[in-house]
Amino acid sequence: MAFDPVEWITNLETRRKSYGVSQSEYAETAGINRSYYSVLLTGKKRATKKLLEHLEMVLEIFNPDKEMEILFDYVRIRFATTDERRVIEDAMNIRMQYMIEEAHSFYGYGRQYIYGDITVMVSPEHEKGILLELKGKGCRQFEAFLKVQKRTWYDFFRTAREMGAVFKRIDIAINDRAGILNIPELIVKCRRDECITIFHSYKDYQSGELIRNREKDAASMGNTLYLGSLKSEIYFCIYEKDYEQYVKNGTPLDEAETKNRFEIRLKDERAEVAVDDLLEMEDVACTAYSIINHYVRFVDADPEKECRNWPLNERWVWFLNGQYRSIKLTTKPEEYTLDRTLLWLTRQVAPSLKMVQKLDDLRGTRLAKDMIEEANLSPHHKKILKQQQAALDDVVTARQKGRKWIDDLKEEYMES
Repeated sequence: MAFDPVEWITNLETRRKSYGVSQSEYAETAGINRSYYSVLLTGKKRATKKLLEHLEMVLEIFNPDKEMEILFDYVRIRFATTDERRVIEDAMNIRMQYMIEEAHSFYGYGRQYIYGDITVMVSPEHEKGILLELKGKGCRQFEAFLKVQKRTWYDFFRTAREMGAVFKRIDIAINDRAGILNIPELIVKCRRDECITIFHSYKDYQSGELIRNREKDAASMGNTLYLGSLKSEIYFCIYEKDYEQYVKNGTPLDEAETKNRFEIRLKDERAEVAVDDLLEMEDVACTAYSIINHYVRFVDADPEKECRNWPLNERWVWFLNGQYRSIKLTTKPEEYTLDRTLLWLTRQVAPSLKMVQKLDDLRGTRLAKDMIEEANLSPHHKKILKQQQAALDDVVTARQKGRKWIDDLKEEYMES
């Protein structure tokens, strides 16, 4: 079908109206004169395909279904106690009986308790205490508990602070659902010194290399930009989330919920300072954008000006405008399921099992059925079944113990 610029821009105009944005605001944001936009609508002048793609991208900024999101995507907290029950039941409000205990852990901890992707690491050494680690999935699963408990992240962080806990790492993620950022362009700007930053280093790579054997155009797929040293207490990770989901889950690019992600990764003292700000303001967007504005800005080179006076890049301005659009903390509660286990079974086990079933059909045997019937479930498997059968209302604690347990922890912490 031949490209029709008039039909394309008419479609844009229909969507503009449905988004509730005025023609003047739209044209101004796109950087074109309103009268020129009107001429394009009448067909008296025809827009180039490049201009129409620009107008398309700008329009998606106003798409109410693609507003930017901000969420916590990694949380690691060390509690000043050796009593895991106090952390799990009194701080996290999850019943111990539903946690799976394992005789191994990470970071030098000897044991751990898990519920899906929620991990609580235990040590008998008071200086190590109890370590709670929530990665991406773990954050989403813990949000499901917070929702049932009628608590917020701020409530939980405040409880942890009252227990004398130390925040070891906090990741704040901004989801660019409309594709405002252009990661390859940002990478080029870093190479051209059009990135004004107090960071001393940057690094970029293409995630397409991970799937080079599967895709003929893999070399041009997926870009990630790191600003700052990965060993420092703060750095940024900006990457094409849609490509990541394609690589991980096979999600088609045009079906991806999020185009790009901007992650602020904070450790140790930087995490502590951020939590102070979060608990004071209870406005994660304000905290996040104040950090971004302090550390970096992308500009467009102007040979007639000194670099410190170069104007901000247009796309970067649109991204920064998120701080003025009242982005609220997004939670995506997700109950723990066996989806990943089932996916593994489908890919790794099911073909072999089907082969055995075919063999049973040919020989009149029942090898496949016998294997399943004679298999013994471990205590770990039985606990997972218990987790899957229980409603979240039954898993969370409902005890009201006042502040005594907090005071006990403070006393224990001070004595150490």
